[in-house]
Amino acid sequence: MFRFISIRVALILTVSISSSLGAVTPQQGRCQSPAIAPQRIEKVIADCQDEIKLAILQEALVDLEASTAVLTSRTKRQTFSEDERRIAGCLLQCVYKKVRAVDASGFPTREGLVRLYAEGVQERGYYLATAEASEQCLHKALQSRLRLQPSGKQSCDLAYDLFECISNKLSEYCSGFD
Repeated sequence: MFRFISIRVALILTVSISSSLGAVTPQQGRCQSPAIAPQRIEKVIADCQDEIKLAILQEALVDLEASTAVLTSRTKRQTFSEDERRIAGCLLQCVYKKVRAVDASGFPTREGLVRLYAEGVQERGYYLATAEASEQCLHKALQSRLRLQPSGKQSCDLAYDLFECISNKLSEYCSGFD
């Protein structure tokens, strides 16, 4: 079951990252990214999946012992369950580390996030929107969490929150709602 969830999370995450990198229907010539950017991220995600399998299995065993509750139905806006969000966040944190989008303590950096989300994009407006989104989302993350060395669940949750925030802001830009 958790292997299925992990694969499902990876697929949804890959589609979401591809969308945030410009696969959204462009409006006014916006958000046209080269195909290589999503392919590179897909490769990094595949590499990260192998690294976090053991952590997922260990957490799954703890969750199975602690709870036997069945997954509840989800609303349209709720793409992941809490466990799936955590798995996706851990996968994202691994991606951030692999592409050197974090500082020495493992906390994502503005420059690293901009480099990741705007890689290969030639459109200046998209690059600026990515820089602004990264700045705003990091500021929001710093306000809502203590800036300690992110580790474990905190690190995974932070990575997912940043991804979701930046993706939403880039979707707004690509839709022309900036």
